[in-house]
Amino acid sequence: MLREVLAAKSGMSLSRIERLQCNASKMYKTYPIPKRDGSDRMISQPTPELKAVQRWLARGIFQRLPVSACATAYKKGASIRKNAEAHVASSFTIHLDFKDFFPSFSHGHVSRFLSEATRLSQEDILFCSDIVSRHGCLTIGAPSSPSVTNALMYSFDVSVERWCMKRGLIYTRYADDINISSKCPGALREVEDFVRDASGAFEYANLVINERKTAYLSRKYRRSITGVNVTPEGRLSIGRDRKREIKSLVHQCVMGTLQVDMLWRLGGLIAFSSDVEPHFVDALKNKYGADVIEKILHQKTPRGAWVAD
Repeated sequence: MLREVLAAKSGMSLSRIERLQCNASKMYKTYPIPKRDGSDRMISQPTPELKAVQRWLARGIFQRLPVSACATAYKKGASIRKNAEAHVASSFTIHLDFKDFFPSFSHGHVSRFLSEATRLSQEDILFCSDIVSRHGCLTIGAPSSPSVTNALMYSFDVSVERWCMKRGLIYTRYADDINISSKCPGALREVEDFVRDASGAFEYANLVINERKTAYLSRKYRRSITGVNVTPEGRLSIGRDRKREIKSLVHQCVMGTLQVDMLWRLGGLIAFSSDVEPHFVDALKNKYGADVIEKILHQKTPRGAWVAD
């Protein structure tokens, strides 16, 4: 049984693990973070103890299950850059987005999937489902949610990929972001209806397309795929606006005027740039010093003050 194995490996008592399972939904701190559109995204952060058990289940159960090659997030070797690279050679792209992606996976969906995809006992299946869920569904903030969704989405990804391959289309899914590309005009005409039908028929989540975020992109203009710009020449870029923002924030950091809360954002932006457009980061190091940029990248806490030496 998973609880007994966890007790033996962690040193936690079996009774403590059982209480953790029963009270898992109560062991979160919930807080909002602002989104680009001005609304808030609610983050549910589990307690360190619950988080440790969720990570244990993610590594021991969910990350050992099949994940489609078209799923380009939350797995070893995956990155936003690789997701965008898959579409560089194409000329036309449709972007689709799932609404409230993590919460669309319920406790029941996880249980049904595990009963069909694994040989776990019903007791172990209930334990897994209880630990990774909060109030009956997955949450943004639980470290187990990404690997759970990748495992449950495997059949969906395979189905969409096969449909696309028959039509010469390229399909990737980065968490809740779907991008499907073609070299030929008009080839994406049926995609939106197909994905909507496939989402409605999917048995392991209540997937709903966010119609407001559906977009048709063309190589004639700049295409933005999961935040990475694909230029008409087929190069990847973080974009001029983002470069200006990074330069401004680095300058403020060096001058000692950068707000503490913005330091964490700056580190993330530089890490993102390093993956997508490393020459830009090299230019920052040449201008401000490699030690300054490395210090920003390797900061320990989002709330720890830092001023350049």
